[in-house]
Amino acid sequence: MIRRVEYESGYNNLDKESRRNSELQESKPAIETIGLASRQKLRNEALNLDPEAGLDPQQGLTLLSNRFKKYREYSNNASTAREAMIAKARKEESALSSSPVEGLMSKQAGEENIGQRLVGDISDALGLTDVQAAGIAGNFDHETGGFKFMQELKPVVPGSKGGLGFAQWTGPRRKAFESWAKENNLDTNTYEANFGFFIHEVQNTNEGRFLEDLQEAETVEESTRIVSEQYLRPGKPMMKSRLTKANTYLPGGQ
Repeated sequence: MIRRVEYESGYNNLDKESRRNSELQESKPAIETIGLASRQKLRNEALNLDPEAGLDPQQGLTLLSNRFKKYREYSNNASTAREAMIAKARKEESALSSSPVEGLMSKQAGEENIGQRLVGDISDALGLTDVQAAGIAGNFDHETGGFKFMQELKPVVPGSKGGLGFAQWTGPRRKAFESWAKENNLDTNTYEANFGFFIHEVQNTNEGRFLEDLQEAETVEESTRIVSEQYLRPGKPMMKSRLTKANTYLPGGQ
């Protein structure tokens, strides 16, 4: 049976090691604050364990070690690229209007090709090939009428808000997009909000399950079909249009 003093000593040694590792990995004050609070909570929980209940010393240390590993994984899970994009959007926020066309299109499309930017950003963020990323960009191009309409013009469900954004997210997914954008102080009409939420959704929800098949795709036809059928799931696929647009984002605009 482990005694309280032995348990506390073992915990403190592990806590010191964890602190050193966390200090090397954490760079932001906010993350450091969360980390300290989390460690203090774990420490309090450990000290409140009943010493008479009986706990094998090795099991106790293993339990604590696993908890700290989970904490470190969570702390390091933030996307640097996404944070940089959010920061950029906030800096340029005053230059964007609230109109879907004037805000996203006239400002951003006038400076760059949104679809081509998507291919590059998606490839970097998800480790996809240009062919696979083109399948995503082509689908988003189709969904938004050439990235001109962030709000669905004629909602399929009468009286509903319809789709919103690059993927024309509807229902709970639209609400999740709006909430995510609000939490990050982003306008849902901006590139940063749409790209940022897309990456968030595929990395943190079941909607990202299509990536397993997409990563095996070798042609733009396969990529476009997988994204349409597994991620977007439209009522009327209109695959020819999606594929035509996807082909324009291949190297050389095939």
